[in-house]
Amino acid sequence: MIKIKRLNFRYDLASNFHCSVTNHRFTLKCLPQNTARQKIEDIKLFINGVEYRQNATDSFGNSVVYGCISESHDKFVVSMTGTAFTGLDIFEEFQPDETKSVIFKYPTPLTTPGNGIENYFKSLELEKFPREYEKVLHIMRELHKDFAYKKGETTVSTTAEEAFNKGCGVCQDYAQIMTALCRMAKIPVRYVTGAIIGEGYSHAWVEALCNGFWYGFDPTNDLLVNNQYIKISHGRDYSDCVINKGIFNGYNRQELDVNVSINDEQ
Repeated sequence: MIKIKRLNFRYDLASNFHCSVTNHRFTLKCLPQNTARQKIEDIKLFINGVEYRQNATDSFGNSVVYGCISESHDKFVVSMTGTAFTGLDIFEEFQPDETKSVIFKYPTPLTTPGNGIENYFKSLELEKFPREYEKVLHIMRELHKDFAYKKGETTVSTTAEEAFNKGCGVCQDYAQIMTALCRMAKIPVRYVTGAIIGEGYSHAWVEALCNGFWYGFDPTNDLLVNNQYIKISHGRDYSDCVINKGIFNGYNRQELDVNVSINDEQ
């Protein structure tokens, strides 16, 4: 039985433009959602200079904030605070209708396997494990052992195959490689963006559909998702979970600074 935790969280994003921009239209996916595993309360969201904003839900059920800043500005600042009650259950949700999960069975441009992942998949000998949950657990443990965590070797556009061939990467790469491997085993998998206690920035893991339930697996840390995790969004791969997207007028370069803090009250 997982102990329920009360976690106070804060998410800060600052995008600094080298020159002023105008007519800035943005999409944010930074609001955690209520699930069977977590309950979110007291969300407060600040966006500097915003003239218009609207809350919505995307096709995956993620919370989305759309908005616009028309006036000239050289900084885009977002601050969010709230409380999460985590550890309410060991799974994400029950989904008996397989037609709703079929989209998570197939590869995407970021998770399409090449020769490297295909050969690694064969070496896992998943036929030895009769149950889906056991297969996913074996994939997580082997990937954690065989892939190295190293910053600066990959980018947000690096594919699972490219990262695998490098032999190292960050949480996004672990999650997308594991996604590719599980889908090769015909197991629906969702890429997840969220946060974990003690990291200071966003984190990525996967949810696999086993026996009708979505369970969380973190290959970066070789852990089952527990009460130290706060989920923000899920999708087919990283591109469905980008926290900040936008377009604006002005030729520019920007520097992004993100900080995530979680305070465990218990």
